[in-house]
Amino acid sequence: MSEHTGRHAAQRRGRHAAASEQVRFGVPFNGVVPLWHAGAEITWHRPVDGTDLSEVLGLGLVESEPGPSEAPPGWGEVVEVGTLIEAESGPVLRLRSSSPAGRRAVNDPADGVPIPLSRPLSIEEAMSGQFDITGFSVHIARLMLRAARDSAILLFTLRAPRDPDPHHLLSVPAEADAEGIMHFHLGTLLDMTTESWRGAARADRMTLLDLDVSYMSLLVGRPEDQEGLDVDRLVEMAQPVVDCILKPGFPFALGYSVVLPDAVAPAPR
Repeated sequence: MSEHTGRHAAQRRGRHAAASEQVRFGVPFNGVVPLWHAGAEITWHRPVDGTDLSEVLGLGLVESEPGPSEAPPGWGEVVEVGTLIEAESGPVLRLRSSSPAGRRAVNDPADGVPIPLSRPLSIEEAMSGQFDITGFSVHIARLMLRAARDSAILLFTLRAPRDPDPHHLLSVPAEADAEGIMHFHLGTLLDMTTESWRGAARADRMTLLDLDVSYMSLLVGRPEDQEGLDVDRLVEMAQPVVDCILKPGFPFALGYSVVLPDAVAPAPR
């Protein structure tokens, strides 16, 4: 290979490397997924192929890595990640499954599944139309179910403009007992006065609320038929969490992660 050819090949490789980056995810809303870039930038996109990322993200299906937040001894924060590629046709989000047995939507352990995205949206474009509070609440409820299943701590954060460090909004340690009762222990520094937080306690400047929910109470249908989850009951279960994380008024800047025991959390790559 000549020096000229080698130099241009290196330049092409450099451009290719610069055209992709690893991103984290904010909480999806209204069909929009917030992408958290390195530094303080957030961009908002809609999948243009009809993919509903609220059915994929946050459920333990997507590749993850250790997060930056401090965790109790023996525990580690886990954040889901993807690769944003700036293709000629527009941005593409590549998701990889957390395991070869993952959901088909991200079930490619090699290159992952490409999801074409819209161009970056402004906040006004992302928030246009009526806020889908039901869809948002159902997604939050599914995050809670995942946390109870994995005996994890669910964390919600808020990322302020030009601030690279997310700010803690709510922590939800969760577990399920042998009888199928899920226990959620909500804690926030916000002063919560909504009806869903009635009965909450105050301690060490925090507002604390315990929820006990039977998994069976969320099911609709008969055992001999195909059972599903009742939307109204999911919304009701998630109401205290939704009231808390929406209180600051910035649904477009919400983030999430889970804290798992070290034996379960992924090792640094």
